[in-house]
Amino acid sequence: MITSSKLGGERHQHRDSEEPGAKHTEPLESDAPAPAIEVALAGAYARAEASKIEILGRADMLTGEQLAQRLGLVRATVDNRRVAGKLFALDFGTKRGVRYPAWQCDLIGETAGRESFESVMRALATVSAWSRYRFFTRASPALGGRTPIEALKRGHGIESVKAAETWASGEQGGA
Repeated sequence: MITSSKLGGERHQHRDSEEPGAKHTEPLESDAPAPAIEVALAGAYARAEASKIEILGRADMLTGEQLAQRLGLVRATVDNRRVAGKLFALDFGTKRGVRYPAWQCDLIGETAGRESFESVMRALATVSAWSRYRFFTRASPALGGRTPIEALKRGHGIESVKAAETWASGEQGGA
């Protein structure tokens, strides 16, 4: 048997659970305007996309070649470290490749700093690249109001790893 109901302002057909394909819910035609929440979400997504493009286009976002030059490495090594989760990069699209935040050069210059940075990267392995970016660039109460970048530069590796673990466990638990 087929019945109709309204969910989220949209009419849907429901099949009786005894019928084959009963798990499918199909929207019916609706002339109702989009709910305000959908309009607000569309605006938020558009602003987020514009922000990402602005961030990726900044001078402190380096190509693989630029980062390799700063670190005294070849580009293949930079790519290998990124794939291994030892360098952080944001995707700038298929034709433009990835961009590396320049601030990580300061964090991986010495062995202890590099080890702490890589430990933080491991702790954040389960979250998206943009979530990692937010983690690194936002002040954290767990780090005395400092960003993880600042904390790592000051040698607070253990605290930074704990903050990263908290962030990853709640996606944004550290903010």
